Amino acid sequence: MRRITVAAGVVTVLGPLLLAGASTASAATKGSLTVRTLDRSGKAVYAQVAVYNTKTGDFRFIQGNKKTSLPNGGYELATSFVGGDNEDAVVGGHSVRVSGATTTTFDGRKGRAVNVSLSPAPGGGYDHMVSAAVCATDDSPAEMSISASAGDLYAIPNTSSAYQLAYGTSYQPRSDDSGDFWLASGRHSRGVPSGVSAKLTRSGLTTLKVSARSGPDSGQAQFSFDGEPTGGDSCSWSTNMLGFQRDLPASFAVHVPAGRWDVSQQSHDYIYDGFHTYAAGKTTSLSLGHAVWGPGGRLPYTWYHQLYFGDDNLFADPKITGGGVLASGSVKLTHAGRTLYSHTYSPSTQLDPHPRIPGSGWYTLTETGHRGGLPSGSLSTSASLSLHFYADAGKNQQVRNYITRFWPEALNGRNQAAAGSTTTVDLGMQRLGTGDGTIRQLSDGVKSVRAWYTTDNGAHWKATTVKLSGGKRTVAVPAPGSGGRVGLRSTITDTHGDTSTTTVYNAYAVS
Repeated sequence: MRRITVAAGVVTVLGPLLLAGASTASAATKGSLTVRTLDRSGKAVYAQVAVYNTKTGDFRFIQGNKKTSLPNGGYELATSFVGGDNEDAVVGGHSVRVSGATTTTFDGRKGRAVNVSLSPAPGGGYDHMVSAAVCATDDSPAEMSISASAGDLYAIPNTSSAYQLAYGTSYQPRSDDSGDFWLASGRHSRGVPSGVSAKLTRSGLTTLKVSARSGPDSGQAQFSFDGEPTGGDSCSWSTNMLGFQRDLPASFAVHVPAGRWDVSQQSHDYIYDGFHTYAAGKTTSLSLGHAVWGPGGRLPYTWYHQLYFGDDNLFADPKITGGGVLASGSVKLTHAGRTLYSHTYSPSTQLDPHPRIPGSGWYTLTETGHRGGLPSGSLSTSASLSLHFYADAGKNQQVRNYITRFWPEALNGRNQAAAGSTTTVDLGMQRLGTGDGTIRQLSDGVKSVRAWYTTDNGAHWKATTVKLSGGKRTVAVPAPGSGGRVGLRSTITDTHGDTSTTTVYNAYAVS
């Protein structure tokens, strides 16, 4: 099976540069540039060409084989394209000086094979893909990449040290429910060589064992693994990307180059957690979609007589903490019986409230949310968080308090407890800092924790005893009959009298 993917990753990030540079470029003497893009048979084919003016910083994409007006000057170019048969893929980059009507050519017939493999190879039953990116070494946006089935990728050589080549290989199992995923990459730092024949070893890889559950999300999910370039080497970004689909729940292993990786999952909803570092030769277990998706943001903080609500995500996965993008709901701040701020929000709303507060005293912040658009039977559909806290308006500091993160133990891959069983639920006392060194985080301690559960979607709540052992607080929750649901609630009181109540409906199911 032949597959080719063309990537121009700088489009969305660098698009504004065209607007910024246009006024500068318009004052220069006009010329024109025609970039001929020829496939492996010498036939003119469609291509986008990244064009960067090294003096003015003007950046744009132009179409191959068409005359384009440009100011005279020096330009860095990069392009990638496929042949008329949609099989052979070509990537290349070189510089050109525009002076009047100028023509330059990317000739696929001059391309040399990019052969990259993993040693030892995973064996049969895999689709073997190869990728390559040509970039300017001055970190300009003149960068293009492409991937194709092994044996179908070519790079046009260039001896100039102003360009470099990043390359990679991936192996994806043809089976939808078995087999590991493999990705390895390398780089030629000066120039584009006349052909690449690289065998990359497994010793530099790290292993991520992923267990992706269903319940909070379901159906077919897109999994993405994005590596962060090291040492300012942005050229390797496009060759350190892996994406595929699996039906939830799913378990699989991914082997990728050691370094910093961002892992995300997208189905009906979306979860992500930013970059984390993974060491070569090590195995890390990742649990995605675990019960319970609930309030997981940072506590509010004061800043020059304003109250910043912080990260108010009501539907964070307990391990992969970003996401819950389907939420809609309301936020309300009160003080001394008066509403200072009230707002309803939808999934498309960007919340960044920071109302001015009248002075030091006790405040109550309440947020409720619901995730819509999910299939019937989905978990973690509604949640709320109520914080009652003392704020000192004249100081830049985070308020005292805690947020409960629920973690039911021994659930299956669909986040279900067995009918008739008793589930131990860990009560995590979350108190994340702001990450801003100018905002003080006050010391605090837990005075008491109370907890409840519901099996009828909140019509009745039953108290359950909180046990403290080894610094961990847990509650025992008896399961209702088969097909039932369990909701959870917890109230924390700290040693200064601040309280927080966290509630999640349909937190987990019963098989």
